[in-house]
Amino acid sequence: MDHKSIVKHIIITSTYLTLATTDGKKPWANAVFFASDKELNLYFTSYNNSRHVKNILKNPNVSVAIFDSHIVPGTGAQGVQIEAKCHRVTGKALSEIIEIYYSKRFPDQKERAKRDLSAEHFSLPDSVGRTDHIYKIVPKHFYILDKKVGKDTRIEVKM
Repeated sequence: MDHKSIVKHIIITSTYLTLATTDGKKPWANAVFFASDKELNLYFTSYNNSRHVKNILKNPNVSVAIFDSHIVPGTGAQGVQIEAKCHRVTGKALSEIIEIYYSKRFPDQKERAKRDLSAEHFSLPDSVGRTDHIYKIVPKHFYILDKKVGKDTRIEVKM
């Protein structure tokens, strides 16, 4: 597989990513369920009072690691590391992003129908009880291991 195909395969077939944020003083990393679009933007939902969202509101620069943690060590593990910007999804794009995200999270249409997944619902201000929102991670740089060069040599993959 070529480098671009490796990046796409890892993103499309993975369920969780590790999101690294900072408030400018202390780093923080956590795992989040995610979905991606055709441009490899990544989407997750989170609560406004979470540490990573508070960090994103102070500093939108984030790092992401996506990998299969079930690979047996020494058998060819591969992951993708990403430098990115992150922001809350609002406005006209919200309906499309809700469909991308929740189609992956709840593949069964009947399960999705049980929830209020309307753009109006996700647009409610925090003051009326909406405490979680959808966030978009916009990758700037992708990196993978170049196994031909060495055991821990990372290369940037231009997507």
